[in-house]
Amino acid sequence: MKNFFYMLTIAVFSVVAPALAADPSTADPDLVQFRQAYTTGSGLAYVVIKDEKGDKLYRYGDASRQAAQKDTRGYMLFTCNLPHVFVVQSPPDKAALLKARVVKAGEPEFAELDVKYLTHCKNPLVKSATPRTK
Repeated sequence: MKNFFYMLTIAVFSVVAPALAADPSTADPDLVQFRQAYTTGSGLAYVVIKDEKGDKLYRYGDASRQAAQKDTRGYMLFTCNLPHVFVVQSPPDKAALLKARVVKAGEPEFAELDVKYLTHCKNPLVKSATPRTK
């Protein structure tokens, strides 16, 4: 499963990369707060983006985090079944990221978001992101 997400991340970025023209080492100054939250930590994390229809829930993991640490042009987030690359140069994507908040394991809302994500997900391969206690 982990290898699948690594391969999926590589495949999506290889398709999207030619469309991105900005210098990968220059982060968008408007997205500094989101970038800091997105690129730090480890394990699965959730991203909540508010829009006129309500909250959209995505999650991402270490492969997406590592890709974003190397390249500032986009952020890979996953719905239950599909990846979505938010490209910083795209005005709608940037506007969404400006409204986004990252919720990591250990934060109060994490378990609630995990239940919500799994409740709306019918993919049997998608498992809980809540750390198991022994």
